[in-house]
Amino acid sequence: MWHLARILSIVVVWLAAGVARGDTMAPPLPEAPIQPFVKVTVPKTPLYLGDILIGGAFQAGAEVKVNVLANCPYQLEASFRDLRQGMGGQPLSPKHWMVAINGKQTSIGGKVPVALSRLPTPPNGVDVPVNLQVGANDVMNCRAGRYHGTLVLTVMAVP
Repeated sequence: MWHLARILSIVVVWLAAGVARGDTMAPPLPEAPIQPFVKVTVPKTPLYLGDILIGGAFQAGAEVKVNVLANCPYQLEASFRDLRQGMGGQPLSPKHWMVAINGKQTSIGGKVPVALSRLPTPPNGVDVPVNLQVGANDVMNCRAGRYHGTLVLTVMAVP
C-alpha cells in the first residue's frame, strides 16, 4: 500500500508539473469570420451646379469623386432627389427636370449604376467619379433663384 501511495504521488506531481508548464493542449480558439464591409467617403463640400437666370434654357453639371473601400465585391448606385427651390421650399415636380448621372439619363429619384466590381478594392480604396447633370425641360415653370437637391449614393456588397 505504501508503494501504491508513492507511485500515485509521483504521477500527481508529474501531472501538476505538466499543467504548470503548459504541456497540455488548450482547446483551439474559434476563428472569427471576416464580415464583408463596404465604405464610401465623399467630399464634405456641396456640389454647385449654377443658378437659373431669367430666360433661356438651363443645364449644368458637376463632378465629384467618391472613394470606395471594400473587402468584397460591391456595387455603387447614384440617384438625385429632393429637388426644391431654396433651402426649405416645396419639392419640385420631376416632369420639369431632366437628370443624367455619368451620362445615363434618369428621372429625379431614379437610380443609376455607377460602379460594379467583382473584386475587393486595394487597401487605399478606389476613386469613382460621379458626374451629375441637371437641366430644366420647361424654364418657364422654373423661377429664377437657387435650387437644392440631394445626390444619394447607395453602396452594397454583392455575392
